[in-house]
Amino acid sequence: MTAVCDDPGVADDEIAQPVPCVRCRRDALLNMAGHCSDCIADMGLNHVEEHGTWRAELAELVKSGELAGA
Repeated sequence: MTAVCDDPGVADDEIAQPVPCVRCRRDALLNMAGHCSDCIADMGLNHVEEHGTWRAELAELVKSGELAGA
């Protein structure tokens, strides 16, 4: 089964490329503002201050329009 993107500006082979996490350096397909899901979960569970800092940075990215949900 091949995934197809509905956005004509994105080639199929560019949809899911691994991106290294800025925290653990592992490649991940799911990456939110530079952090993989494993690191986001670890910060939320074990490193509350670091998670709060990341959330504040994330909010600024959203406000600036650099990171959009659309």
